[in-house]
Amino acid sequence: MHSENLIIVVDGGASGCRLAAFDNNGQQLADAENGPASLSLNTEDSWQHISNGLSSLADLLGNSADWQPEFLYMGLAGTQQDSRYQHFLSLIPKQITPCIITDGHAQLLGASDGKPGVCLAMGTGSVVNWLDQHGNSGHAGGWGYPMSDEGSGAWLGQQLINSYLWYRDQSNANKHTVSRSTAFSKLESVIGTSVSEVQLWSTCSSSTQVASLAPIVVDSASHGDTLCTDIIARGAHYCIQLIGLAPNQLPVYVAGGLAEPYLPFIKRHYSDRCKSVAGNALNGLYIYATQHATLKI
Repeated sequence: MHSENLIIVVDGGASGCRLAAFDNNGQQLADAENGPASLSLNTEDSWQHISNGLSSLADLLGNSADWQPEFLYMGLAGTQQDSRYQHFLSLIPKQITPCIITDGHAQLLGASDGKPGVCLAMGTGSVVNWLDQHGNSGHAGGWGYPMSDEGSGAWLGQQLINSYLWYRDQSNANKHTVSRSTAFSKLESVIGTSVSEVQLWSTCSSSTQVASLAPIVVDSASHGDTLCTDIIARGAHYCIQLIGLAPNQLPVYVAGGLAEPYLPFIKRHYSDRCKSVAGNALNGLYIYATQHATLKI
C-alpha cells in the first residue's frame, strides 16, 4: 500500500493508545492499539507504545516492519508540560514529522465533526475543550490526577478506595456509620484484603491503575448500590461545572469511556444543548490533519 497516501493518527491517553490509517477520502483502512501514551506518565513508554502500535499498523497495511509514516498526527494527554513535551519530541525518529495536539482537542474535533462546540471528555482523566464560531479554542480541567481530573475514571477509583478504607477503619473500631457497599467485595477481589495488599493501592499514584477500578463503581451504581450512585452523582456535579466554564450557547458533546453514566445528569442540566457525538478522537485527528499540517495547539 502507498504509505504516502495515508494519514496516520494516534489517540493517546493514560489507559492506552489507538492508532488508525485513513485514506485521503477519510475512510479508515486499519487500526491498532497499544499501551498508555500519556506524557504525564512516562515519555519513553509513551513513544515505545506508539512505536509498537505503528509496527502493528504496518503489518495490517501490508507494509514492511520498519515502515514509518512521513507525518504522524497525535492527540496526546500531557503535552502541555514543556519539558515532557520536548523530551517526547526528541524520541521520535527524524524521518517522522510529528503534528501534536491534546487528546481533548482531538476528541472535540471528532465529536463535533470539526464544527464549533463544547466537548467534555471523560475517561481516565477529565477535561472540557471548546471551539467557538470565530475559531477560538480553549479548555478547562485536565490538570491531571491526583490533584485534578475530578469525575474521571481515576477519580472514581480513588473515591471507591477512600470509602473502602473508611469502612475498614470503622469496622475495626466497631463504629460503623454506613452499611457495607456491594462494591467492596468486587474491589477486594482486585486489590486484596490484607493491610499490605490494600496499601499498595492506597498509596498508588498511577492514574491508569486506579482508573481500572472505575467499572466497579459504574456497574455497582447501575445495580442500585447507594455508595456508588452517590459517587457517580458527585462526579456528574464536576462534569456540569466543567461544561459551565465553556462559552454559552455552543452545542455540548460528552465523549469517552464514562460518557454513558454521566449523560443522564448532563442532559437534565443542558437538555437544549446536548448533541450526539459525530465521531471519536481518531476521526478528530483526521479532520485536524486535513486542516493543520504541523501546528501544535
